[in-house]
Amino acid sequence: MTAAVETFEQERRRVLRRRRAEALIGLLAFSALLALSFQRSEFFSADIGGDPLGRIGEFLARMVPDLKAEALLEDRQARGSLAWWYYELPLWLRTGWQTVEMALIATTAGAAAACFAGFACARNLMPLAPVRFVVRRTLELIRTLPDLIVALILVAAFGVGPLAGVITLALSTFGSLGKLFAEVNEEVDPRPLEALEASGAGLARKIRYGVLPQVLPNYASYALLRLEGNVAAAAALGIVGAGGIGVELQRAITYTEFDTYLAILLLIVAMIFLIDIASEQIRHRLIGLGAKR
Repeated sequence: MTAAVETFEQERRRVLRRRRAEALIGLLAFSALLALSFQRSEFFSADIGGDPLGRIGEFLARMVPDLKAEALLEDRQARGSLAWWYYELPLWLRTGWQTVEMALIATTAGAAAACFAGFACARNLMPLAPVRFVVRRTLELIRTLPDLIVALILVAAFGVGPLAGVITLALSTFGSLGKLFAEVNEEVDPRPLEALEASGAGLARKIRYGVLPQVLPNYASYALLRLEGNVAAAAALGIVGAGGIGVELQRAITYTEFDTYLAILLLIVAMIFLIDIASEQIRHRLIGLGAKR
């Protein structure tokens, strides 16, 4: 017994030493790659002043508006007031709402298409390997397309406006959620599916009664998370003419209105905060936490 224990301990130490050596090699390789990336990207190059963080701080300081306590609540004609800083607030709210609408339409369309793709490329639901292969490769192809490039192409095709942004975000949502939904489908408890199959249920009934009750909370969680990201992405796509509040951000960039950058960015952040709060409540209701409270 003592010899067996000693042999086990020796083998355990050998495995631990090997794993530690592998972890150390991996860490050293990653550190070397990171150092090479810093060097190749010229992050600390003298060409940009040798102090990129300082330059970023200087730019952020320019974005701070010149607000004055005594004029804070005055009208937009009073320099240093909040109304003066947010001088185009009604327009920004309209374009901000357009950004939310773009994200909502794109997320709904992309998530709906991703549901079908997730079923079509899940190994436990789609028995035809060629179908799984084609759907997975299609999703990978879509995920490799940069949103800004797609938006530029669609703006050239459809003209300036929100349509190009909606299509771009819908494609991006389809590519990312399709993969996530497929992984969720493959992790379902197989016992309900086996029971339905034993009772003679077809694929549609297996999905309806065996899969959907298990995956819907995760579907909703991923889709709501994607909605938040799409609001920010829709604002960014507006810079290339794809509609939304990004158009106003681009105008501020063009005219170097530094404090307007911050005003619009804070508005975008507030929009995402509100969507996050709403989506959290929806998700809690779907998984039953709302009722427990």
